[in-house]
Amino acid sequence: MATTEPRATLDVSRRDFLLLCAAASGAPGASLAPRSALAADAPKRGGTLRVGFYIEAATMDPHLSGSKIDRQVYHNIYEPLVTLDVKLGIKPGLAESWQQPDPKTVVFKLRRGVKFHDGTDFNAEAARFNFNRMKTEPKSVRKGEVASIDSVDVVDAYTIKMNLKRPDAALLATLTDRAGMMVSPKVAQERGPELERNAKGAGTGPFEFVEWVKDDHLLIKRNESYWNKQGGPYLDRVRYRPIPDDTVKRQSLQTGEIDVMDYVQPRDVAAVKADRNVVVVDVPSLADFAYQLNHTRPPFATKALRQAVAYSLDLEQIVKGVWLNVGVPANGPIPPTSWAYDRSIAPIKRDLARAKAKLAEGGQPQGFAFTMTTNNIPINVQEAEVIQAQLRDAGITMKIKLVDSATLISDGNSKNFEMISYQWSGRPDPDGNTYQFYKTTQGTSLNWSGISNREIDALLDRSREVASQTERKKLFSELTKILQDELPMVFIVHPIEPKAFSPKVQGYEPIPDGMMRFKDVWLV
Repeated sequence: MATTEPRATLDVSRRDFLLLCAAASGAPGASLAPRSALAADAPKRGGTLRVGFYIEAATMDPHLSGSKIDRQVYHNIYEPLVTLDVKLGIKPGLAESWQQPDPKTVVFKLRRGVKFHDGTDFNAEAARFNFNRMKTEPKSVRKGEVASIDSVDVVDAYTIKMNLKRPDAALLATLTDRAGMMVSPKVAQERGPELERNAKGAGTGPFEFVEWVKDDHLLIKRNESYWNKQGGPYLDRVRYRPIPDDTVKRQSLQTGEIDVMDYVQPRDVAAVKADRNVVVVDVPSLADFAYQLNHTRPPFATKALRQAVAYSLDLEQIVKGVWLNVGVPANGPIPPTSWAYDRSIAPIKRDLARAKAKLAEGGQPQGFAFTMTTNNIPINVQEAEVIQAQLRDAGITMKIKLVDSATLISDGNSKNFEMISYQWSGRPDPDGNTYQFYKTTQGTSLNWSGISNREIDALLDRSREVASQTERKKLFSELTKILQDELPMVFIVHPIEPKAFSPKVQGYEPIPDGMMRFKDVWLV
């Protein structure tokens, strides 16, 4: 494992970011240096990998999860039908192969000999159960991701046929994450809501869930019966620990109390990269960090007031002052890492005169007050305070409500907010950063804003139906322009995700979705 720039400056320019993005996508002329370290010895079994997270996980049920932290754990205990390689290519997972006989049919051949951790078989019936659960479970937040799937047929014991309502060019990429993850039907049925806290027996992955002690640790152990005999798992255990204080987390890594930091806060990047006892990997991100605005109630049911907020913000100042340029200002939900990113569309610029005109248009010429909900972690608090000060210049008063991650997700799902932070870790297909956030829906989804726009709906549907990447990019560009006007979200930054490791950690291979997969990791 090595870093992109072993002693890099903290200031990551837009050009550097785009070069990293090009490297991640496999573009010619660019090289992404982070890769597995060359170990002096062959991989060996044993040891506990200690991982520091910035917040607590929210749920162990992948069908109900909206948290990035949850996904970090899931990719070690659950497995999707298809997976990603380091260039975001799609490769077999629990499905050995697939074919598409027509645009509305996908047939998956499932892997034989795979068992869930509870000893039950993974097969076509189990896969069908999972997709039905995602579509019908009242609390499922996967509904938007699997909305194009009409039904799943069992062809034989290890073959399923997906019947689509409409063509879906993004479906395979969607199934590389939680929408493709398989949960033991026996565990889901017998445990019910308890699965959110206890995932024992639920997955098929290289590690098994052991326990979750709230606010202390979450423990997983090696699956001794793992189906894939190539490589790991080598580690005995992985112990995840929430450490909300960034300084404490960094010091814990530097003093050897933990072995991995999932994310190095921008203010700590320089110090961590200067430490010869730490290895840093800069991962070009698919992420979209933004704030959802609630269209279903005042004040943001009024479009002009949403626009007044957007024109009051100085994104360049936020990215420079809060994120220390470890990322770039966002022009919408699609990051520079994506083939669909349109650099000709500029981020919304601060324009106080225009903001005040929008206040008058929205019936609030003297300004208005609202509350923003965000995670109670230092960088989110800092960003909120900067936004609060910028809005004050336009006569807008913003109160800050600090909550933990579980409360934030609960408030979002129930639309119990006026403006709420949403740090989306991103998906390999731009559909994953758009469809479930902006498509009109009557059920639970990530469309917390409640936006319902026929033109947006048509563009989102068309982007799934069109196979041509060139045509899809045009559709996403048109979507981005509409989103800048309608503002279901105020878009802030597309970050780079620096991850830091003890030199003892070997075999880590970064994938640009930012998820830490530990199957082939070992300790020296």
